[in-house]
Amino acid sequence: METLIAYTFSHDSVARAAAGRARVEAYYGDLWNHEAKHQGYDGSTLGLHVWDRHDGHCFWPSWHDTGELRVASLHTPLGYQRVVGEVSPYDAPGRLAEAVRRTPASFLELAPPFTMAVLDPAEERLELFTDSIGVGRLFQLRLSDGWVWSNRPVAALLFAGVPAMAAPRGWSFAAACGWFMDDSTPYDGVLAVPGATHIVADGSRRQRTVSRIETTSVWSTDSPDTVEETAEALQDVARSVGRLWPGRPTVDLSGGRDSRVVAAAFLAAGVDLKLNSHDAVPGEVEVAESLVRALPGTVEHVVSRKPPGGPVRPQPVKPQPLELVERARRWHRYAEGLRPASYLFHAPPKNLTAVDHLAIGGAGGEVAHGHFYPADVLQLDELPLQRKLHAFGNRLQTRLTPTAGPAEPARAAVGEQIERVLLTAVHGGIQNATMLDYFYVVERLRRWGTTGERSGVVSPLLIPAFVRAAFALDPAHRVDNALHGALVRRLVPEWADIPFFKPTAATPRRAPARVRALAEAADSELIETLLTDVEGFDAHALNTLWAASAAGASSAAAEATLRQALWRATFDDHLAEVNHHLPAGPPPIVRVETPAPKPPVRRRTRSPLVRALARTRLWRAYRRSRFGRK
Repeated sequence: METLIAYTFSHDSVARAAAGRARVEAYYGDLWNHEAKHQGYDGSTLGLHVWDRHDGHCFWPSWHDTGELRVASLHTPLGYQRVVGEVSPYDAPGRLAEAVRRTPASFLELAPPFTMAVLDPAEERLELFTDSIGVGRLFQLRLSDGWVWSNRPVAALLFAGVPAMAAPRGWSFAAACGWFMDDSTPYDGVLAVPGATHIVADGSRRQRTVSRIETTSVWSTDSPDTVEETAEALQDVARSVGRLWPGRPTVDLSGGRDSRVVAAAFLAAGVDLKLNSHDAVPGEVEVAESLVRALPGTVEHVVSRKPPGGPVRPQPVKPQPLELVERARRWHRYAEGLRPASYLFHAPPKNLTAVDHLAIGGAGGEVAHGHFYPADVLQLDELPLQRKLHAFGNRLQTRLTPTAGPAEPARAAVGEQIERVLLTAVHGGIQNATMLDYFYVVERLRRWGTTGERSGVVSPLLIPAFVRAAFALDPAHRVDNALHGALVRRLVPEWADIPFFKPTAATPRRAPARVRALAEAADSELIETLLTDVEGFDAHALNTLWAASAAGASSAAAEATLRQALWRATFDDHLAEVNHHLPAGPPPIVRVETPAPKPPVRRRTRSPLVRALARTRLWRAYRRSRFGRK
């Protein structure tokens, strides 16, 4: 539930900050379950605030006051001892802040996700740091007389008193590939700060400087023994978990690659842990059990199994249809549009405090086994550079963009971004298929899953040492899982000769899940109305996809496109709810987005909530001030 606000204003800072803080607390009160503890500082030109839980679920404090510095942290800096030495977690934030201010590049040795803000009142200086990948979220909003930064886009808008509006560029990306590419977000004017970035706001001089270390240099290495270096770094992370959280950690162990490397690091580091396995795919849990039996000592192993009796058959009683429009609105309130539309059939948590356990998994390991590699990657890698770029770009476009649904400008925007990222990799010295891994890390990994959404998510394979070792592989070794195998052999030799689980044609398969059609929802008539004309989508294609859904002839890919369209259509209701917490007279704002082709803005059918808001005096006043309309 941690929420960070940092800002710099040229005038009226204290009064504006107090009003902004009140709006943030009014909006997030229920989401925080009224359990948030606030700490902060307001200076004459800049300030820093953080809200966190009252309980001490982690020994690393989200707020630290050294007397000279105010330090706010999001998430926990695993491996911080590599930067400041053996210092207790309660005293380490100040030491870490001083170290990274002297040498900003040292911040990149910390395991993502981690974001830190440091305020020096005497010098009127605010510094913000993002981790090497940018998994620890930080967003920025530019005003006519200052800046606001936050890990939550809505918090930035509310604190600044700026109306929330949908970002055409961001939603154009999302329509075509399902996420917000580059620095875009769902909100106009709110941009994502990339990884490896250091921002300095000098309040006395009214200056802001931004420096960023090129990520290809962060992930390149001249070390002759990347396996040894990575094994040591992973064990440091495991020891940090034991130091930073109370109790015995639980580490997931499947029969696959990533979780095995993580569990091996904890075992090699001597951390007292519990292993946990799920019977997800027939045959996989048996591999996990064989790994535990091969250990020289005894380790507690908890296995969750599917009910016996062979493949799980569909229930004879059809479940009650869901009201999906309201569920989408609740997801937007909880995740601020940043969760993918694939979560539509999952119930959103009631508040931001619903999950408080420590989750340790293998997210990030995909960079070492070619997540975006096509089947013919090694053949394509033999092509001349220009043809290779074209081929890899086409493969990514085909994989990321559905064949029907997104409008042509949205497809073009995704294609141009793919080309930009691949060219950046080439300019950084990557000229083989590793450019696909570079694309995965800078574009997809930092937006994948919920790693950066809440505290208590530990992903050891996100550490720079692992990414460097993965990038040092040639594509053929990456396909063969060479790094995973070498690390397991180095950390737990007893596991080295047990093959990684991989489903084959002979693997027993459970009955495939039935395609869940949007047209079967309890509120299907409302959904059909909302999908009449959606920004970023081709109206005729949506009508065709909806007809197939209503006829029970839809595919999984088609339903994913319809979900994404509904995700966008319901986002306007979320904007209306946010804007309800704003004052009638919004301050001037400079909205800045990286120039990119924008799809034509279509007139959309609005929901009853938005139509009701449009009749209010607040909405009419805002339209007059911004557009000169009545």
